[in-house]
Parts: sequence; structure tokens; C-alpha cells
Amino acid sequence: MNVLLTAVGRRSYLVRYFQEELKGRGKVIVTNSYADTPGMHVADIAQVVPPSHDPGYVDAIMAICRKFDVRLLCSCHDLDVLALSMARDHFQAEGIVAMLPDPDWARSCLDKFECGRRLGAAGFGVPWASVSLEETLDLLASGMIHFPLLVKARLGFGSLGLSRCDNVKELKSLIHQALNELRDSPVDHFLRIPPSAAVLIQEFLAGPERCVDVVNDLKGHYAGHFICEVHAMRAGESANATTLDPTILGDLPVRLSKFTRHVGIWGVDVLMNDGNPKIIDLNPRFTGDYPFQHIAGANVPATLLAWCDGMDPDPAWLAPATGVSGFKDLVPTRIRSEGN
Repeated sequence: MNVLLTAVGRRSYLVRYFQEELKGRGKVIVTNSYADTPGMHVADIAQVVPPSHDPGYVDAIMAICRKFDVRLLCSCHDLDVLALSMARDHFQAEGIVAMLPDPDWARSCLDKFECGRRLGAAGFGVPWASVSLEETLDLLASGMIHFPLLVKARLGFGSLGLSRCDNVKELKSLIHQALNELRDSPVDHFLRIPPSAAVLIQEFLAGPERCVDVVNDLKGHYAGHFICEVHAMRAGESANATTLDPTILGDLPVRLSKFTRHVGIWGVDVLMNDGNPKIIDLNPRFTGDYPFQHIAGANVPATLLAWCDGMDPDPAWLAPATGVSGFKDLVPTRIRSEGN
């Protein structure tokens, strides 16, 4: 069985997790828009492809799937998820098990404002948010909301444009800064939103951040979940975390599983507010906190491979130990090239 990880970037650990489970009975193929990344250098087969916003991108991925007889496909980047979700049915028609959301959910997950409204309407706790500076200033003047506030790109990934502001002057300045960062990102190729509504202004929550991995089976039914508390972030990704008791958020993970009916693993970012969980982000893919669950005993790659084989996974793969702390190490690696 061959596995394809698209937009693999620096996720060498995920490549190795799948390699360890395949044990020579299949290969891990990866793609990226440029060659020199950690994930590309540890894979069995690495293929450079156009950027995910390129008109020929999906066809390039489909050609790789056919060439290497790919059975399981997992995307590793938010923009890539959206691009490939548009062709999810085509991958499935080829017999490929694609860990992709439907296009509607892919768009919602990328649009932080829409995602919050969708979750809030379904009864989940979410922070107050607006994309209108005028509305925000009116609410501040009336005392309905207060500083500090958060500013970030509405169509965000990797903490794009994320900043805290403590007064009106900072608020206006940081909105301008976030718009500049958006102009330098490829996100506009996927969803177009007018500049006046492109920056999200959000309630600031000072509570601890908890990352929840919700795992559904291939029919979209709940299979398990894990929770960790994030102690530090680097480049928009969890860098230091501790695994927690999976019951601490009550039935939230199960309710979310039933609401999204997704397949595979989704990462959910939650901030605690006076003991109440508020969802700030949904990521329809493996996220940066999963490695902390893996070192604690979780094994989602093995679980996905078992489902692809029509087998039941070992329950232990979805029951990692709690109280396990870890960090991501930086290991300098020489880039392989011809002749040296």
C-alpha cells in the first residue's frame, strides 16, 4: 500500500511514522512545491509539483497517484486541503482513500470568521469576532467589548497576521499590517474577500490553549480523540506540549465529530475562558500537535492504514498516555545533492 503526503514541507516526522507502519509493504510518496524540505528528503519518493493554486496542480497530484498506485492520500497544508477537496470525489473514484473534507468544510476551515459563525450557530463556544472596524469601534465605545483584542487574517494559516492590540491606534495599525501580510500570501488565489472584510478582530482569551485531535473512521463516525496543552508556539505550530486527560473537555470532541462528519484526523484549537472551552480554529488535517500524541502512544497512521485494509485498528492506537510532555527538536541536516 502506497501513501501520498501532499504539501509535506518540514513534516519529516509524519513521513517516518507512515514508513514505520508500512514496514516495507508500501512506500511513502511526498509532494511539495520545492525540493529542499525535511519531508522531501526522508521520503521514499519525492516529487516536486506546482503550487497548490496553479491550474494544473490537481492534475499533477492525480497523475502521481496513478503512477505510484496510491491508496491513501493525506494533505499537510490548509491551502492544499482546499485545492484538493474540490477534487475529492475524483480521487475516491480512482479508489484512493482521501483524507479530505468536502469543499464546503474546506472553505469554512480556511475562513476563520465563517468557521466561527458556523460553530457558534451549532451551539459550540466561540470567541466574539468581527470583520468590521466600524462595528468594533462602536462596541468599544459602548462598553460592550474591551481591549485587549486580537487581530489576524480572516483567511489565515500559520498564525498569519496574528497580533494583540491594546488600544485603538494599535488596532488600526495592526489591521493595516495584517492586510500587507495577506497581500504577500497565496491565500487570495483560493478565496477572494474585499480588504474591508479581510481582517478578523477577535476577543482576546488569556486562558490556556488546548489542542484536540478528533479522529473519525472512513464513514465519518467518531473513533477517538486526544487533547494536549500547548506551552509554546513556533512559526504558527505547537513547539512544546503536554498530553492531557481526554475527558477534560466533556462531550465537546464527540459533538464536534458528529457535526463535521469528517474522515481521518482534524485538529481543533481551543482556548479556555473561565473554565469554558471556546473553539478558535479548525484544521482539517494532521496538525503540529499530533507528534506529541504519537510519542505518548497514539498511532493515527497505523489506524488509517488498518481502515484502508478493511481491518479494525488496535484500540491502544487511539488511547495515548496522559501527562507526557515533549518538544520539537531542531536537527541540522545536510542536503543531499548529486556529487556530494
